[in-house]
Amino acid sequence: MIRALVLLSALPLAAAAGGAIAQPSSRAHMEACTEWKPEGGHIGTRNDCNRPVAIKFMDQDGGNVREADVPPGGWFDSQVVQGTIQGYYFTVCPVGYRPSVPFTLENATAIVDSLYNCLPIGKPDV
Repeated sequence: MIRALVLLSALPLAAAAGGAIAQPSSRAHMEACTEWKPEGGHIGTRNDCNRPVAIKFMDQDGGNVREADVPPGGWFDSQVVQGTIQGYYFTVCPVGYRPSVPFTLENATAIVDSLYNCLPIGKPDV
């Protein structure tokens, strides 16, 4: 009986300790909710997700970087005219999250290959 009391009294402490160190987890990217195409002559995409997304866009030379939060059904306009650049990179995360790799030309391969998750804003890179 004494052993049972000790175990039961330790449960709230274990739960409190677990809650103190628990951090928000990463999320999968949301690229599947986007289909990039020109609209109005500009490269862009519609958010076909059922939640807002944070999109980062960069042309192949890194000269044009654009970021925006896009509501469901909203359009992301890169403000880049179709045919004026050779290629581009992008990431799509839930709003409040960012790519797990820095959004730089040095990470272009990981970004193009979709080898990133989305981390809560403020969490260190992995």
